[in-house]
Amino acid sequence: MSNRREDRRVFISRIALFSLMQLGLGLLVVARLAYLQIYQSSKYTLLSDRNRIVTRQILPCRGRILDAAGKVLATNQRTYSVVLDLCEISKEKRSETISYLIANHDLKDDVINRLNNLPSIVTNINRYILLQDDLSWRELSQYYITSSKIPGIVIERHTTRQYMFPVECSHTIGYTGAPTYDDLANSDNRALSVPTARIGKTCIEKQYNDELFGKSGIKHIEVNSRRQFVRNINEIDAVPGKDVELTINLDLQLEVYQLLKQHESASCVVIDVDTGAVLAMVSYPGYDINIFKRRIAKEELQQIYENPYNPMINKVISGQYPPGSVFKMITALAALKKGIIDKNTRFNCTGCYNLGKRKFHCWKWKSGGHGLINLEDAIAKSCDVYFYNIAKMLSPDEIAEVARDFGLGAITGIDMPNEKPGLIPTKSWKKSKKHRTWTTGDTLNMAIGQGFVLATPLQLAQMMAMLVNGQKRITPHMNKACKQRDFSHLKYDSRHIQLIFDGMNAVVNTWYGTAHNSAIDDDEFMFGGKTGSSQVFHITETQRRAGKTTSNDYCKKEHAVFVGYAPVDNPKVVISVLVEHGGGGAQTAAPLARDVLIATKRYMPELFK
Repeated sequence: MSNRREDRRVFISRIALFSLMQLGLGLLVVARLAYLQIYQSSKYTLLSDRNRIVTRQILPCRGRILDAAGKVLATNQRTYSVVLDLCEISKEKRSETISYLIANHDLKDDVINRLNNLPSIVTNINRYILLQDDLSWRELSQYYITSSKIPGIVIERHTTRQYMFPVECSHTIGYTGAPTYDDLANSDNRALSVPTARIGKTCIEKQYNDELFGKSGIKHIEVNSRRQFVRNINEIDAVPGKDVELTINLDLQLEVYQLLKQHESASCVVIDVDTGAVLAMVSYPGYDINIFKRRIAKEELQQIYENPYNPMINKVISGQYPPGSVFKMITALAALKKGIIDKNTRFNCTGCYNLGKRKFHCWKWKSGGHGLINLEDAIAKSCDVYFYNIAKMLSPDEIAEVARDFGLGAITGIDMPNEKPGLIPTKSWKKSKKHRTWTTGDTLNMAIGQGFVLATPLQLAQMMAMLVNGQKRITPHMNKACKQRDFSHLKYDSRHIQLIFDGMNAVVNTWYGTAHNSAIDDDEFMFGGKTGSSQVFHITETQRRAGKTTSNDYCKKEHAVFVGYAPVDNPKVVISVLVEHGGGGAQTAAPLARDVLIATKRYMPELFK
C-alpha cells in the first residue's frame, strides 16, 4: 500500500515538473512573441516591407525649349525602355538570367559585354543596366513575357528628347545624354541613377539643366517572393521641368544657317546692342542632335568628330581666331586716348612700313599703297601702314588695356558652357608663356589684329556693341529671363568714339570703303562696320616678289571677318560674321552680313521702330 502511495507521489511530482517546464517554455514563447511583436515590431515590419515593397524613382518630363516667339525648339515624346535591376537578382541566378536574356532578346554588343562583366558589388550607381530603349510594340510584349519569368526586369515608360530643328539649332540648344559616373558621384539627385535618365550635355540643355530637369517622383510597388510585380501601392508624382524661352528668333536662325551653307565652315551671331540678347547664333556646319537620344553607333560618332570642319564646335563662342583689321578700332582708340593722333593726323602709305631690315606690308602694296591718309580714311580703306605708324608710338600694354575694356581677352559671360576667352597679349605674357622678349614687330602685328591676338566672333560682336551703344557694357545672353547685370559705362571721350564711328560708316557707305559693294540701297537702313582678313600663315618676301600672296591650300587661306551694326543713324543690332579660310572680309564676310541684317529687319521689324 505504501509502495503504491510512493509511486503515486512520484508520478504527481513528475507531472508537476513537466507542467512547470511546459509553463516556463510557454511563458518564454509568449515573452519572445511579445518582444518581437511589440518591441521589435517596427524593425521586422520594415524588413518585411523591404522584401515585399520596391521603391522606384519616377523621372520628370523635361521642360521644353522655345524661341523668343514661343515656337518649340525642343520637346519630348513618349517611349518605352527596359532595364535590369541587379539588386533584384541573387548572385546564384545571375548566370541563368543573363543566358536567358541573350538567347531571347536582340541585345547590342555593348549591352552583352556589360552583362558578361557584372560588378561584384552592386550600388545605387551601378545597379541598373539599360537593356534596350525606344521599344517597338513587339519588343515590348516580349519583355512583358520575360518579366513574368525572371525578376529584375523593369519596363519604364518615359520621355525622350525631340528636337524640331536638330541641325540648324545644334549649337544653341545642344543635346542630352546619360549621366557619367562623375555626374552620379557629384549629384545628390537619386533619379540620375535610373538608366533612362538624361541630363544636358552641351549648350542650353547643359546650362539650364536644373530648371529643365524638374523634380523626380517616387513609386512604391508590391512584389511577390519571386520579386515579380503584384500591384502599385502608392505614387508621388514627378514635377515637370520648367520651359526655357530663348532670345533667338527661329526664322532668322534658319535663314542665317541657309546663308552660311555656301561656305565650308563659318559662323554668325546677331545681338541686340542695348540688352545683349542674342537674336541668332549659327555655327556651320551643324550636326543632327537627334542622334544622341539613342545609342549612337561608334562609326557614326567617329564620322562627326573626324569632319575637318569641326561640326561639334560652336565657333561663335569657342572658335579663337586672329581678328585681323576689325581690331584696328581698338588700336585707334588707344592712340586717341594717349593723344598721339587726332582726326587730322596723317601718315603716308607707300605700300609697306620698314622696321629695320624687315618690311611690314599693307594689303594694297601692289598698287603703291594708299598715299597720305587720315584716321577716318584709314579705317574705311583698312590701311595697315597707318596703324603700323601709330603702333610704333604705343606699348602693347596700352593697346591691351583698351582691348580689355571692350571685352576682348576674357569670356563675355554668355549663359552657355565652353566659352573661350581669346587672347590679348602683353609684354609679361610673352615673357611668361613664350620665354622671349617682346619686340616692336610684335606691337605692329598686334595693331592690325595679327600676331598673338585671338578673339571669338562673340567677343567681336560685344566689342562692336559697346562702340555703338554709347559705351554701355553688355553681357550677351540666350535666356529671355536673363536681365542686364552690369549697367556701367566706359569712360572714353565721346569725340574719339565718334571718329571711329565715322570711319566704320565710311567702310560700307562711301565709294572708297572696303565693303562699299555690300551697301544697302535704303537710306533708312544703312549699316556700317569693319572688314578684316586674318592671315593664318606667314608670307615671305621671296613669295611676295614672286606674286604668291595667296594659297590654293584651303587651310592656308586667310579668314574672312566682318563686324557691323545697323542702322547707322540709330544702331539696334550688331553682327559678327567669320568665314574660316574664306579669303577677304570685304568679298566674303561683308555680303553675308548684309543679307543677315536685311533678314533681321524682315523678321523683327519691331526692333527697328
